[in-house]
Amino acid sequence: MKIAIPTINGKLCPHFGHCETFSFIEIDEETKKILKIEEKQPEEGISCQSASWVANQGVDLILAGGMGGRPMMLFAQNNIKVVTGCKEIEIEKIVEMFLEDTLETGENSCGSEGHHCHGHSEEHHCHGHSENHHCHGHH
Repeated sequence: MKIAIPTINGKLCPHFGHCETFSFIEIDEETKKILKIEEKQPEEGISCQSASWVANQGVDLILAGGMGGRPMMLFAQNNIKVVTGCKEIEIEKIVEMFLEDTLETGENSCGSEGHHCHGHSEEHHCHGHSENHHCHGHH
């Protein structure tokens, strides 16, 4: 099993598209042990378009704080489970808690901050003609 977690300073990043790297954690489901943790990021940098890159890494599950509607839909289409509302804690600890079924999750943190993750601002920010270059890797 492979888990992806948006990461900043070694901890879970509360906003999916604003992290520094993505941590990919390979799990032995029989023994509930972490086999490998790898940090990677897409060559074009991390943005609202990173969801498809993450999906292409062959992950089964994503643990996140907040996530907008578009990445949620993309992961659902790829049969990738998403758990939102995770707290900003160390990557190893969050995975261990998940494996032990002690992971506490709250609200999808993007739900309460609509201006960040959905609604008109995202449409404009990520998909509008004027700012298309913003998410497709000119920087």
